[in-house]
Amino acid sequence: MEEINKIKEKEERVNIARDPNTPAETLEKLAKDKVWLVRIAVASSPNTPVDVLKKLAKDDDWEVRAAVAKNSKTPAESLEELAKDVNATVRRAVARTPSTPAKIFEELAKDEDRDVRAAVARNPSTPAKVLEKLAEDERSEVKYALAKNPSTPLEVLEKLAEDEDWDLRAAVAGNSNTPKETLEKLAKDIYWEVRAAVARNPSTPKETLEKLAKDEEWKVRYAVAENPSTPGKVLAKLAKDKDRFVKEGVAGNPSTPAKVLEKLLKDESLSVSESAKKNLVKRKLRKE
Repeated sequence: MEEINKIKEKEERVNIARDPNTPAETLEKLAKDKVWLVRIAVASSPNTPVDVLKKLAKDDDWEVRAAVAKNSKTPAESLEELAKDVNATVRRAVARTPSTPAKIFEELAKDEDRDVRAAVARNPSTPAKVLEKLAEDERSEVKYALAKNPSTPLEVLEKLAEDEDWDLRAAVAGNSNTPKETLEKLAKDIYWEVRAAVARNPSTPKETLEKLAKDEEWKVRYAVAENPSTPGKVLAKLAKDKDRFVKEGVAGNPSTPAKVLEKLLKDESLSVSESAKKNLVKRKLRKE
């Protein structure tokens, strides 16, 4: 019974630390708690005073330090310390934090741990010059993270789009900031996975989507059918596709013309007609 009471008390302190209404004074006391889960909760709270975060940044438990690194209120000097932490997970946490200063990103981009470098490459707050340097990284994980980052310079994306790794090209094809010219080239890729990524991208030019709607691979046509940027006339054609999944994609697309949806209500496939029905109901509810 005593053990159960201890567990309940621990859970109560954790819940108090997590409560957004908990005052700073209470959080300051809980920051000294012997239970690491309580200290993690304090380190994660947006209400925790900066002075307390500074102390927790030196906590013996790496999970507490990682939680401090993720807190948007953590001061630059503490992030600088945590960026040199012996534990790679803590350094990765710093690399993922949007408020991390530019000079720290520069240092973490040279980290021996590939996942730390990948975290820097994935962070939209990472300076362009740092992202450009990471484009020279030998690890595919780092390049893949770069390819998906909306802040990656266009020149870098163009370069990555020519990589021999189709998975990397697909990542570039899915980036909303990839230049239209590059998307047009990737739309002709020999791998359907790359073409499907282009077809799924809301930034893909309408002309390109129209061409991809005729692709021999149904998964590419399905991606076009699901894309909210696909023109109504293209969706109308795809609504007559031989593949059920493609028609289902059209039926669930918020951009599909109402007349097309009404026709799909009579489709022989139950999943297609049901998707069309749900789509029409959603539109009706939005109007109301």
